[in-house]
Amino acid sequence: MQSIDGTGVDERARKTRHVREEEARQKEARALRSRRVWRRRWYFLKYGTPTFIVLLMLAVFVFFFRHRMLITVGSGQVGVIYYRLFGGTSDTVKQEGLTIIAPWDRAYIYSTRTQTLIKPMTVLSNNGLEVHLDAQIRFHPVPETIPYLHRRLGPDYVITALLPQLTQAIQRKIGQFQPEEIYASSSGNGLFQSDKRLIGGVFIEVEDIALFNIKLPDKVQQSIQAKAEEQQAVQTAMLRVDKQQQESLRVQKEVDGLKLYQSVTGIPKSVLIWKGIEATADLAKSPNSKIIVFGSKDNLPLMLGNVPDLAEK
Repeated sequence: MQSIDGTGVDERARKTRHVREEEARQKEARALRSRRVWRRRWYFLKYGTPTFIVLLMLAVFVFFFRHRMLITVGSGQVGVIYYRLFGGTSDTVKQEGLTIIAPWDRAYIYSTRTQTLIKPMTVLSNNGLEVHLDAQIRFHPVPETIPYLHRRLGPDYVITALLPQLTQAIQRKIGQFQPEEIYASSSGNGLFQSDKRLIGGVFIEVEDIALFNIKLPDKVQQSIQAKAEEQQAVQTAMLRVDKQQQESLRVQKEVDGLKLYQSVTGIPKSVLIWKGIEATADLAKSPNSKIIVFGSKDNLPLMLGNVPDLAEK
């Protein structure tokens, strides 16, 4: 019994020692995992936190300066970049789409589409009278020359260069005309062909220049209108006289034909008188102004009277 009981005690002692060793190994493994976790946490705290802070600051920086960094070039536009630290204005243009630049650089957007500008002006005619008009110019900048346009004239090139050149060209052209001559070329078609290149230079393509709403002083304008009305009245009167002469010539030819026909065929005088009456009626029906003089022996107009009769010969 004693030996059996001693063996059982040893077995229990061995199992207890095995359990303790197993518990010790598990405890050591838990401690190792804990040290690894804390080591990773310390590594992240030591190295990850600054990185996170830097990324957060970068995100905040981009958010606040996104309007200066993210540049969108729309349809019909080109962009010019001014590099503050790398040589100033670039010689290349940015095409349509998204462009990213540094916040200390600047982007300028230019439209390459056809633009229309209408400017009221007051210029002087050849004799010093004031002429009020509206000048219209259609233009677009040349895309390849926009970097040089930006350096030379800047984004306000329409105000600083285009309008002064347009005003000067219109004053020079209008100053060559008398007031009544201005209306003859009032639309400006072909008047400024030689000035397009002068106005736009090599940077701007001038497509068309036109003049509208031309107004002269009231007295001058009334005089011009009265003169134009008189010219129209004279032309109308000349047209009426020409029509009367043509009608008279036609009737005279008809009468001469009848006389010739009578001399050949022997038409009775009564028939010729009847034809003369018909010709006189047709002449009277004409809407043109006319004067018919009667007084021949046959009571016909003078140009139709004195009809000879074959029986009297």
